[in-house]
This record gives sequence, C-alpha cells and structure tokens, in this order.
Amino acid sequence: MPTIVVTAALQNQPMPSGAAPTYEWSATLAFDGSSPATNATFGGGRSTQHSRIAPQVSANASWRIPFTEVRGGVLTVQVILRAGGTEQRAQATWTIAGTNPTGTAIRAFANSIGANRAVFRKKMRQESSLQQFRTPGNWPKYSSDGLGGVGLCQLTRPAPTADQTWSWKENIRSGWALYLEKERIARAYPRNVRSGERFRNLVTAWNRARTAQGLPALPVELPDYTPEQLELDTLRGFNGYANGLHEYRVRLDNGALFVTMDSSGQRGFAEWERVPVAARGTVGDPNYVENVLAQSDF
Repeated sequence: MPTIVVTAALQNQPMPSGAAPTYEWSATLAFDGSSPATNATFGGGRSTQHSRIAPQVSANASWRIPFTEVRGGVLTVQVILRAGGTEQRAQATWTIAGTNPTGTAIRAFANSIGANRAVFRKKMRQESSLQQFRTPGNWPKYSSDGLGGVGLCQLTRPAPTADQTWSWKENIRSGWALYLEKERIARAYPRNVRSGERFRNLVTAWNRARTAQGLPALPVELPDYTPEQLELDTLRGFNGYANGLHEYRVRLDNGALFVTMDSSGQRGFAEWERVPVAARGTVGDPNYVENVLAQSDF
C-alpha cells in the first residue's frame, strides 16, 4: 500500500483563538466495479471494502492513514477541526489503483512459496497475460466470461476474496493452492476409474470375449498417471474439468477395452488416451491445455 499523509490547513481565514486546535481524522477506502470512478471492465458490480480504518484525534494537523490491508478504490478522507469553540469540516477523495508486478517479481515470489514449476508460470500467462490489473485503468482484471475470475491466476471458484483481488501475491498464493488441489484430484483419478463400475464392466466384457475364444480370463491393470499425464490432467482441472471430462480417458478399440499383454501372457494392461478436442464440447476452453503449454516461460 502507498504511504499517504494528509494535512489540514485553513484557507483564507485565521485559526480561531482559544484552546489548542484538535483534528479528528477518519477515512474509508471502497471499490465499486460498477460505477465511476472505479468502474472495472467485466467487473459486474463487484465491490471490496477496506476494514475499518482506525480514526485519529490529536493536535496534529497531519495524519498518516493507517492502512492494514492491500486494497484499492475511492479513498475518502474527512477531518473535523475544533478550535476556540468553533468547528470546521472538510472532505477529500482520491483513487487508489493497482500496479502490475514484473515477470521477474512474479517468478521470485512464486519460487519463494514453492510454486516453481514452469507449467504453473505458463498457466498464469495464459490466464491473465501476467496482469493482476487491467490496463490502462489498473482496476482488478476480471475475466471477460463474466464469471468473476480475477487477477494473475483468474481465481473464480470459490469467489475471490478482497485480498486475492488486490494483492497479486495473495492471488499467486491462492492460485498455487488451487493448482495443488487439482493435482490431488488428478492423482486420485486413475484409482477412482479402476474402482469404478464402468471399468470393471469393460474388463468383464473383455474377459468374456476371451473365454468365448477358449482363452482364460486375466486380470487387467490400469496404471497410474505418468508425471507428464498428471501435469496435463492437473491443468485441465484448473480450467474446471468442463463437461466432467479429465484430460485422459481409458482407451477403447471399437467400444471394447484396449488391452496389451505382458511377456508371460498372464496379465493385461489397459491404457490412457487423451480426450480428443472434438469430444470436449463447447463448455470451457477445449484447447486449454495446449494453449497453456504453448505459452513462453519467464
């Protein structure tokens, strides 16, 4: 937050005589994305408010505003001067906008919290063009889809907090936490598929076809993701697993389970294949993963 010191001075009149003057200071800082001067493109009327700013009463004609949170918007400052049995009031407003961090600063902070993966940095570039604030107004960068995503990581669900909206560091911190959450979901996905009824039915049907040929039924294994598969499915999760689809699905051959055999012929292995873009529907970005991977690192 900027350091802001305000000073009160009487204009074109002397200070009333009598007791030493006192100054009662107060301030508010609020953002309303739907109205001037803080209307934000795609903001949809979203608003934030700085928590109560501690007022000050003293003989000091100047006041350093004690911000306790990173916020922007319209700053309204009021002062009441009491001197010699008289009272004078004044009010002034200013706007406080954001400042976008450099790519170097983004990477340094991300590294400091363990978010040191190239794919996470590329994801931020894909999501926001590395902007926490939309230029030229430098109000929070909300997503153009109207869903309320904001900032470097375009945090959408759960709804972004005021800290995530105004602090690019908190946006990265929360974006990394969300990435790790999606990674946990992606890591568990193969296990969930293996234990699911659909996969069991596919294995049963495959073995039924074998027995019809006079071959013994065999166990069929579905592997965990490789590190690359885990990374790509995590990216798909960050975009929301639109239409309930992960990045990968169990490979089929003409509707039947595709199985390869080990050298002993005693075990079968199912495989993963990427869901074709054409099968992803129109919800979300069907090309999201490829779009992220195509971004340049920084």
